[in-house]
Amino acid sequence: KYHEMPEISSSAVKTVAMSSLYHWKNAKFNSTPAMILGSAFHAMLLEPEKNLVINSELSRRGSKAWKEQEEFLTDDQILLPSGEYEQCERMVDGCLQNKMARNLLTNKDLMAEYSFIATCPETGVELKCRPDGLLKEAGIVIDLKSCLDASYRGFDKAVRNYRYDLQSCVYRYILKLCDYPTTNFIFIATEKSSYATACYEMSDKYNKYAEAEMFKTLHKIKVAQDTNTYDTGWPELDTISLPAYLDEDHGL
Repeated sequence: KYHEMPEISSSAVKTVAMSSLYHWKNAKFNSTPAMILGSAFHAMLLEPEKNLVINSELSRRGSKAWKEQEEFLTDDQILLPSGEYEQCERMVDGCLQNKMARNLLTNKDLMAEYSFIATCPETGVELKCRPDGLLKEAGIVIDLKSCLDASYRGFDKAVRNYRYDLQSCVYRYILKLCDYPTTNFIFIATEKSSYATACYEMSDKYNKYAEAEMFKTLHKIKVAQDTNTYDTGWPELDTISLPAYLDEDHGL
């Protein structure tokens, strides 16, 4: 239901900032095995009482028995092959072995998977977000990431590749507009293979940069909505230049 809501999400803001309005407007959602595992990790860790992750006890998808099991699932339940189910359990255990992650995720005041909607007063764009976790009194937003490399070097690269800085900025902005002011946004990164876990926050300078990028992108989205123009912004004709290293090799 959340994904069907028309408001602009942080994913839309990231797509426009990283690619273009065209890529956002024409994006087609295709769920991958990695995304399904990530969703299962979130559900098993944040909402274990809802029994959202089901162990099929089968080794692979596509069989008749698998399809029969899928027919009995609710819209929010996730069916996993036995190997992936066990992997997900180990990721949860690995995550909770990290002291900070455990303290945040087991806090009795944790608000898990709440949806928030607000209107940006500067642009008029309708916004939505669904934080993995929120500690209202402490003002801390929590975001889980399943990844291949949770080291500083690996996650720093992921922040730039997937614009996690924009995600955190959009979430905190929406929460502020909803009268839930925050002091921090903490990423909890858990590796899919070793299950090692680390926690990260953005620096003040990075947050200021992301805020400027967010407002620039929201203005771009507003203009597109008003004019119903969703283009790439690419020139009609561009010139491919000879790389400098080839120039030097041939003295051109």
